[in-house]
Amino acid sequence: MLVVPRFANSAPAPVTVTRPPASVADDPFHGVDPFDWPSPSRVRTASGAPGSDYWQQRADYTIAATLDTTDKTVRGSVSIRYTNNSPDTLRFVWLQLDQNLYKPGSKGSFVFAAQSRFGVRGFQGGYEITGLQVNGRGTVGKVDDTMMRIDLDTPLLPKGGQLTIGMQYSFAVPEHGSDRMGRDSSLYLVAQWYPRMAVYDDTRGWNTDPYLGQGEFYLEYGDIDYTVTVPSGFIVAGSGTLQNPRDVLTTSQAERLERASRMTQVVQVVTADEAAARRRRGITGTKSWRFRAEHVRDAAWAAAPDFRWDATSWDGVLIQALYESPKAGQAWESAAEQTQWAIKTYSDLWMRYPYPQATSIAGPVAGMEYPMLVMVGYGTADPASTFSTIDHEQGHEWFPMIVGSNERRHAWMDEGFNTFQNAFSNERRNPGTVAFPAYLSSWRQAVESGRQSPVMTPADRIDPDALGAMAYRKPGAVLLALRSGVIGRDAMDRSMREYVRRWAFKHPTPADFFRTVENVSGQDLGWFWRAFFYGTDVLDIAVDGVTMRQAGGENVVEVHLRRATSIPFPVTMRLKFDDRTTTDVRLPVEIWTRTDRYMATIPVRRSVVGVRLWPDPSVPDVNSANDVWGDAPPADTPAGSAAGSAAPAVRPPNQGKP
Repeated sequence: MLVVPRFANSAPAPVTVTRPPASVADDPFHGVDPFDWPSPSRVRTASGAPGSDYWQQRADYTIAATLDTTDKTVRGSVSIRYTNNSPDTLRFVWLQLDQNLYKPGSKGSFVFAAQSRFGVRGFQGGYEITGLQVNGRGTVGKVDDTMMRIDLDTPLLPKGGQLTIGMQYSFAVPEHGSDRMGRDSSLYLVAQWYPRMAVYDDTRGWNTDPYLGQGEFYLEYGDIDYTVTVPSGFIVAGSGTLQNPRDVLTTSQAERLERASRMTQVVQVVTADEAAARRRRGITGTKSWRFRAEHVRDAAWAAAPDFRWDATSWDGVLIQALYESPKAGQAWESAAEQTQWAIKTYSDLWMRYPYPQATSIAGPVAGMEYPMLVMVGYGTADPASTFSTIDHEQGHEWFPMIVGSNERRHAWMDEGFNTFQNAFSNERRNPGTVAFPAYLSSWRQAVESGRQSPVMTPADRIDPDALGAMAYRKPGAVLLALRSGVIGRDAMDRSMREYVRRWAFKHPTPADFFRTVENVSGQDLGWFWRAFFYGTDVLDIAVDGVTMRQAGGENVVEVHLRRATSIPFPVTMRLKFDDRTTTDVRLPVEIWTRTDRYMATIPVRRSVVGVRLWPDPSVPDVNSANDVWGDAPPADTPAGSAAGSAAPAVRPPNQGKP
């Protein structure tokens, strides 16, 4: 678990800070200057909350798709009802055609090596689209790589104007779908499987960044009704609620599924023997599985003839795990309980899970998230290894499935937040586990290899070898440091809950998060965002020396501190006395306003024999060698507790359904 700094043996000592003469002009750092965000408006306020005029578009989908396992294709039709809630008249619209990543000569094929994790692996595919219509009239779309523009014969009016887009489409399912989807023998993990509306928002208008493979997604919310037709022997799991279980399952399986929805114990909906029998017998005919997903930004599904299917529930939420045995690994027999754990934990931390079900699927995708369904790589015999990935992917149900950020522009707003919260879940699950050192180590490796970039760098522009460090672990580490070393646990937890409450089912920007934290905590944190999100420098504060002297009839210790880089940070140091007792001292970040050297003068009753910076080691100082002086006292063992009381429920909004 994680905690804020503890103070050993006594209350923090009073501190006098003495600065050598300096001027701002002489100071090359300027590290604590205020940071001005984009001008607030009635759409996005200065406090970080949506304004009275906040708006976002809505996209509802009706889809009918068929999986052809002979030629490994998906064929379907989609009808999109698009609502223009903006104040703008739209004369054209943009759609995302992500499968076009696999067309020969796609932009992504030139950016990422073919055999890399997010590469195309030499697969040739892409969308074939026919019968494109707008409001029932035929039209032509102008395709640019993974984007398609449709010019409208009749402009789409603002504040509630609607249109309907329809088409038929097909694509070959890639074996390795850039680790976002794929197939393995008769197992299909299907995502990015229908043309989707691009986001039109108040910050950029149409968001038309192409899908290159490494960057993820930014999508509008709405309801998705879809039907998937598969060979009759296949089991299908998908985003949303299965609408016709008794049409596609045996009577006993449907009854087990219904029973599991009321139980906290795991129920085998499809047993190992039933899965093996399905695998052995021939498949004839087809069955259609119908799903409905409400208030979602996407949908995905999985199909296989030999899925084992375990289910349980938590607080009315159906929890499911589907996997092939023995391929998935023995640990997957615990996957339903592990999924249940993750859903409950993040509900306790931030807000209650708002959807009716949560599903984990084992397959060839290392880890990928969609609303109510996540894909997780085949496991091992070690449940802890499987849990780590399930927990991470299910954590994404909050960021970005509920809090709908732009992942292509700001990967840290989903991966970084999720890595931050994973620390709490893993430490609850495995007491004694400490996440921060591993996060910091990953970040340091990126620095030392010269591969780092600012956290604010768009995902596709981050060095692939540094993606884990820059999008996941550095933001995870600095958010933990913000919590433990800057604003405190309570303020950070309240900030995160307020951010989720404000922006659930909406589209926040980085400034909305930064402003929310500053307004909830009451602190100007421009120095923090500038240092750790917009820059690439590292934190290194040193103890240059310690002097004991008499002043005004009392003993004082002078601790000489130096900021070795451009990054400031509030200093916590532990003093050790000659009787082996200790006391902790805090210095505010404002001490670095005009200079990079400080002398803290501290009244003491005994001689100081040692000093250590950062008694709580959850501070990203990269050079521990200069953090100590003399017979330095030990640091605390990192431990932690996540947010305390249960978070309030936040329900999906009424999005103005017609």
